[in-house]
Amino acid sequence: MLDSFRTNMRNLALGIVVVIGFIFAFSGTGTLFLTGNLTDTAAVVGKVEIPEIDVIRAINNQRSRIISENEGLDATLITDEMIRPSAIEQLISRQILVQSSDSQKLAIPQTSVTQEILNIEGFQIDGRFDQDSYRFMLQQQGYTSAGFKSTVENELLIQQLVAGITDTAFVTELELNAMVEITGEQRDYYYLTLPIGPITEEVVVSDEQIQNYYSENVTTYRTEAQVVIDYIELNPDELADPDLVNSELVKARFEEERDTLDLSESRQAAHILLEDPSDELIREIQGKITSGEAFADLASQYSTDFGSADVGGDLGFTSGNTFPEAFESALKRLALNEVSQPVTTDAGIHFIKLLDVQQQDFILADETSRIERELMAEATTDQLVAKLELLKELSFNADSLANVAEDVGLTLKTSSAFSETGGQGVTAENKVITAAFSTEVLTDGYASEVLDLGNDRYVVVKLNDYIEDRQKELTEVRESVVDSLTRQLAEDELQRRGSELRTLVQSGTSVEEVAKSNDLQWQIGKSVDRRDTSVNADIRDRLFAMASPDANAVVEGFYTNSGDYVVAALTAVTPGDIKATGDLEKESIVDALLSMNGGRDVESYEKLVRNDTKIIQ
Repeated sequence: MLDSFRTNMRNLALGIVVVIGFIFAFSGTGTLFLTGNLTDTAAVVGKVEIPEIDVIRAINNQRSRIISENEGLDATLITDEMIRPSAIEQLISRQILVQSSDSQKLAIPQTSVTQEILNIEGFQIDGRFDQDSYRFMLQQQGYTSAGFKSTVENELLIQQLVAGITDTAFVTELELNAMVEITGEQRDYYYLTLPIGPITEEVVVSDEQIQNYYSENVTTYRTEAQVVIDYIELNPDELADPDLVNSELVKARFEEERDTLDLSESRQAAHILLEDPSDELIREIQGKITSGEAFADLASQYSTDFGSADVGGDLGFTSGNTFPEAFESALKRLALNEVSQPVTTDAGIHFIKLLDVQQQDFILADETSRIERELMAEATTDQLVAKLELLKELSFNADSLANVAEDVGLTLKTSSAFSETGGQGVTAENKVITAAFSTEVLTDGYASEVLDLGNDRYVVVKLNDYIEDRQKELTEVRESVVDSLTRQLAEDELQRRGSELRTLVQSGTSVEEVAKSNDLQWQIGKSVDRRDTSVNADIRDRLFAMASPDANAVVEGFYTNSGDYVVAALTAVTPGDIKATGDLEKESIVDALLSMNGGRDVESYEKLVRNDTKIIQ
């Protein structure tokens, strides 16, 4: 439990730190195709505009995150309109913290920004940074290279600011003792279980009861009104044509890209920096390097560059212009994993090690598949725009979509019947469902406007058939009626018997006596804590939610998630004792409280800055 508590508190702080989750978009969630008027301004924070493209990215990132964290969730339920307010709010919070970081004169070394980008999983192939993946992903996200680097830098600035706030958090003895009393609490109890299963098996329903239950709940047994629609769907997949892209076009695009690329070699360097070393110290380090001691260990021990010493002296990659000229010159002469002789710069004396070399190749055979996809997307985009305008024009007030589909060169499709809860495929889309049951389509018989389903998918719908709702006969739903009636009668009987048992225990009869006289199972718990896995978690959590007893036991009855009824008698509560708490557990509690307090500090700081910032939405 303590681990879970600590994680939850830490997540509170992290949720404020990384409020947009831009890295998530590049870490295996797929490409997010951006559509709409991306030049619009969604909000203004201070003097900084938040463009619509940032909102779209944030919406897509949130949707992907929700889907990945909730297996089996129907993605169609997560609409842009639902996510948009929180996405804009996150972007505003992020911009407030960025501006505050700037006012505090915080800064991030470009080497750190570069290293952060190199470490993003979505830009890697076989564990190594891949320039093509980087360029392609940025293009699909609507980023320029400079714009993305600025975004990464801002995220690191926010982390730096938040770390500065949370690092000042502290925990008082009073807080620690109070938390230990809660988390280390132990309880003594007795409980019996009255299962619903045997009671359900005892229930016998008559024809008269079935008829009465059906009559009393007749509105429950009605069909939903349904519609069948004709529709035309326009999307890039339907427009893809191999004849649109040929080898000459691919070669021309390849040569165009090659002329704009920087294919220079990048080298990853590590160093040991000595600001004012003696000759004896230099010889000592040289000797250890020669004898084969790990360079990273030596950097941690000797380097005065504290920013890199903790990571083995790693400085990231350079294309030849990141470090001083003498440093770059020495690095360029090194073989892989070789360490230089002492190199002098204005910063001091360096021992330099070459960790990795990356030479970006740009070969037609390797790039052909990607370029073909991009050219096809561009070609179909031109067609899509033209057909979309034609579809909007012809479908307006159209008597039939058949002629519209023929004129636009698309296929007219007819759906299966579906209700307002939706169907399959395109009829699961909320916009389609809303349009199909709108007054214009359902009552007036017009075609809908062209609906934008996102990701360059468009559809126009028209009513084909309307199936009215109707009352189902008892013969159709008899089995469902019997099941519902049986369940209701069993629950009523469970409640009656459970109340009798609870009254007996409350009157002073022990749980054990009541259980034995009714042939029921019972359990006793002594010094049980919140983490005891030997106790049914559902029952344990209810027992720990009960009020503490005084001279008499506290008796309650409650239902479990499985539907059984439990009568519980809580006899004693012993608070946790700080003196009996181990150092490791105490450290975990302190960490949890620090995270919680730090998270609150960050939230308060952001609110304070927000109050002094003009925000326009």
